Amino acid sequence: MRGEPGESDAPAEMPDSPHSYRHSFPVFRTTVFRSTVIGRLPCRIAARLAARRRLRGLAVSGLPAVLTVGGLIPVLTDGSAPLAPPSLRAPSVIECSGWARCDARGFNSYGYAAHGWRSFWRMSPGDQCTNYAAYVESVVYRVREPRFLLGNGGQWASTAAAHGALVNHTPSVGAVAEWDGGTFGIGPVGHVGVVEAVGPHASYIVVSVWTRIRAHQAANLWQPWPSHFIHFRVPRRTDVGYFNPRSARFGLRYSLTAGPAGRTGHLGFHGVVPLIGDWRGGGTDDTGYYDPRYGTFYLRQSQRFGPASHKFTFGPPHVIPLVGDWNGNGKDGVGYYNPRTGIFNVRNALRHGRPAGSFRFGPPHMIPVAGNWSGAGRHDGVGYYNPWAGTFHLRNRASKGRASEVIRFMPRHMIPLAGDWFGV
Repeated sequence: MRGEPGESDAPAEMPDSPHSYRHSFPVFRTTVFRSTVIGRLPCRIAARLAARRRLRGLAVSGLPAVLTVGGLIPVLTDGSAPLAPPSLRAPSVIECSGWARCDARGFNSYGYAAHGWRSFWRMSPGDQCTNYAAYVESVVYRVREPRFLLGNGGQWASTAAAHGALVNHTPSVGAVAEWDGGTFGIGPVGHVGVVEAVGPHASYIVVSVWTRIRAHQAANLWQPWPSHFIHFRVPRRTDVGYFNPRSARFGLRYSLTAGPAGRTGHLGFHGVVPLIGDWRGGGTDDTGYYDPRYGTFYLRQSQRFGPASHKFTFGPPHVIPLVGDWNGNGKDGVGYYNPRTGIFNVRNALRHGRPAGSFRFGPPHMIPVAGNWSGAGRHDGVGYYNPWAGTFHLRNRASKGRASEVIRFMPRHMIPLAGDWFGV
């Protein structure tokens, strides 16, 4: 939390947590606090304080052009390319300032102007960096309120680490950036902000409220790189993204809110089919694509641009690719549906080989879907949508047999979607 010299922001005494915590940070000296509300001092968010201090080397840029591109394919992903790389070499660039102004220019403040009078995570309400960070973490990323008091902005990292939160020097979208007290231009009580975007190879970050900070700069230039990044546990859920088939670029959004993509990049080339799946089994979806000309899958164990981790041919050309956890081991495999025959073929291993299962389910010329329809186990089943009848036919297993569910839903000739919308 930023403040002026001589100010103090004493938080409350931290009760022992009823849980055991994993320590993942160097040892810090711990301060005992004695009030129940934290963040007493004004912590005027980035732009306002920076302007008051009149620091040199601070550049202001306008809003990047907003491009409207037609023909976009929606992508669902569990769980940043970042915004366009900065053209200026200044250490930091202010994208916008002011809640209403940022919202109007496409930089989402998530409605904080209407809710900032409330205290979040026992921080002092108002124009405070600590309260805003707590608001975004809880409302946007659904992070549970910590059972412990975090303190001033510059105390968040040590306090969180002492209670088992992951704290390191690696930025990620949704993490809390923390500046220790005494960092150049910050003040004695420190500062916090939420990471909104991360550049390629962590070359820069964008933090709330919408300041872009370049990495590997001198420590005495404004605005300095954060001292630490705090990764509070974010509940698993499905987020959204897009794929532009004309440019073969994708964008991923790490929260169900309006705003720029947290990560963008290239995914193959024109004419490919985008794929999303948990190829590693770690609980995070990565990217891939299918080339229908040759029936080849290209899967990457990362959301960043780069060579495919797995490249293999499976099935004939010009079939419809599928992704699913067919055997319930926590890792997604691939498959395909041949619309001419109505036959599904699935494979668990991410390499060339024979299908682990090959079966007919439904008539030819349907639109295939995959998902965990029963919710009783970890394995995915298959299904199809009949565009002429407007019906879903779903089977809990990736095998032949009768449909477990037949549902008439939506008008005819629509595009079917499948996902865990409720999240239970």
